[in-house]
Amino acid sequence: MRRFSMVVMVLVLSLAALEARALNLGGEVMVIPVIGRFPGAGGTQWRTDVFLGNPYTPVVNVTLRYYPSGGSVQTRSIALQPFSTTTLSDIVLNTFGFTNSGGMLEISTTGGSSTNARARIYNSGNPAGEFGQSVPGIDKNYLNRQAYMYGLSGINGNRLNVGVANPNDTDAPITFTVADRNNVILYSSSFTLAPHAYVQYGDIFNTLGIPAQDGVVVQFNTTELRIYGFASEVRNDTGDAVFIFGLSPNS
Repeated sequence: MRRFSMVVMVLVLSLAALEARALNLGGEVMVIPVIGRFPGAGGTQWRTDVFLGNPYTPVVNVTLRYYPSGGSVQTRSIALQPFSTTTLSDIVLNTFGFTNSGGMLEISTTGGSSTNARARIYNSGNPAGEFGQSVPGIDKNYLNRQAYMYGLSGINGNRLNVGVANPNDTDAPITFTVADRNNVILYSSSFTLAPHAYVQYGDIFNTLGIPAQDGVVVQFNTTELRIYGFASEVRNDTGDAVFIFGLSPNS
């Protein structure tokens, strides 16, 4: 009986340790690499909803900074009540006043407070219904100079889009590589990404002239700056999409 009690105690302590390491992407400066509002095929419309959460006691004052591609930064402020959530539906139109625009979104707080944020980018107006994906906001402090994404596919009815955002006030020199499952380089390029800008490559196997395959590894790397790299693996038949954010195991 004593041995059983000891085993139970060890198990409880182990679970408590795991709970203490639970994932928290929230913080004082949240980055969503891209939000957008664009016309889709057949009269459909791509839209973005943004969800903000305040899981804490005090009121949190939030500043939204939208960096539309080719335009000037747009700033809005809202207050999040304690233990509350806010939904900003079709944010590009209803909050920032753009009918056709895309860019990076930064969500910042003051006074040491923090918040949580995510976006849903989806297509509306299709007779089959809506389809889209969830994009997590990640605190800038949790980003790093590497964005590593693996096990990606462009076959069996999938297409692959990838991109990277620069949440810094300075240019970011980016190295972009695509490798197969055995680390054979299939594509490599370098470019400079402007402050608070993003770049996206749609259907990379066709766009970059790479033989379609699965298990590929995509990396975006820079030096001494924080970046948010991402991939979106999309079904050609249904439009169902999976969003993958870049990891930084070697940064």
